[in-house]
Amino acid sequence: KGVNPRKMARHSQFNSVEGVKLMCGCPALPLKTSVKGPAPPFAGADTDFDIIDEAIDVFRANVFFRNYDLQGGGDRLIIYLTLYITQCLQTLEKVANAKDAEKALQTLAWANFKVPGEADFPVNAFFGKPANPSEADAFRAYFKQLREECGRRLIPKVFPDPAAKPNKMWMAFAKRKFMNKAL
Repeated sequence: KGVNPRKMARHSQFNSVEGVKLMCGCPALPLKTSVKGPAPPFAGADTDFDIIDEAIDVFRANVFFRNYDLQGGGDRLIIYLTLYITQCLQTLEKVANAKDAEKALQTLAWANFKVPGEADFPVNAFFGKPANPSEADAFRAYFKQLREECGRRLIPKVFPDPAAKPNKMWMAFAKRKFMNKAL
């Protein structure tokens, strides 16, 4: 008997969080961030994980999977953030140091991106369509905040020495395609 590879993917600890706003089937979870946006403030200690910490932590394990068994709203965020981290790493292949990385990832976070229901959104099968234009705008605002904060937290991982080149152990994942998808 072999191991079922679908059961090896790391799932979110935030799948069963209740009492948060849902957008396109995705929870607007609290974030540890100074980035302005609609995310509720994080109430835990600084050492507690939020969804971005979790996504960065499980990225290198999950990026190898071609299939992902969705178990809740937190997994939708993990899926999107895994694809976004891959896009960040591809962007960071072109920069020389942490200062340039900050600029590049800030530009990437602010760039226009697709939302569920739009034809080119790569993971439409995992997200619901927005019920109305205001839900689409709320989704875009929350995900812009997620993208910006994710980029900020990724830089120290990829550039442990701000003046040096990117960490090869992270950059090796730039070529990987999670679920054969890309943002």
